[in-house]
Amino acid sequence: MEHESHPHHHPHGTGVRWLDIILGVAATIVSLVSLWLGLHSAHSMEKLVEANSYPYLELMRSTKSLTPLPGSDRTRGVVEYEMVNNGIGPARIEWVEFKFKGKPVRNLKALLDACCAGWTADDTRTMNLRNGIDGTLVRAGSSVKMFTWPEPDTPNRAFTTLHGQMDDINYSACYCSVFDECYVQHYDTNRVEPVKQCTAPAVTFQPSFKNG
Repeated sequence: MEHESHPHHHPHGTGVRWLDIILGVAATIVSLVSLWLGLHSAHSMEKLVEANSYPYLELMRSTKSLTPLPGSDRTRGVVEYEMVNNGIGPARIEWVEFKFKGKPVRNLKALLDACCAGWTADDTRTMNLRNGIDGTLVRAGSSVKMFTWPEPDTPNRAFTTLHGQMDDINYSACYCSVFDECYVQHYDTNRVEPVKQCTAPAVTFQPSFKNG
């Protein structure tokens, strides 16, 4: 008598296949989670490095010095404009805007023309200036002086006139970190404004007597 052969069913085979699928899905999930954690960690580290390189440029001015004025009982006056980096990373100055009575001036010559008619080069011989400010890198904890004009020993009408009108001067500066995170700082409000880039205004200021 012939016997028909029947295929044997292995009930455990299906279970093994499902186990393989489950293990494969679990491994994929673990890989994706690991990838996400890695990317998140890298992003967090990037933000941490950027935070540890944050510059904060304060715009300052001085009207008085500690130096005595000869022949008087007071200290010497001064017209000084300075930027101090009180952040924790270097600041790269992109531009400065300087306004006298609301109108931007291009340089020191334009400022003196606006404030002090009749001034001469001899009036400003004691002034210290930089000639340029754009691109200056200010390290954390350091400062940069745009110009300093100490009160002359003898009466100087141009100095006295400008010194008396310092409240009519306002200025702003745009600067960036080493990661090109950029900010605009305003002297009048002491307010910092994050910006995508330092787009220069129509008239920017250079602490120089030269045009351009």
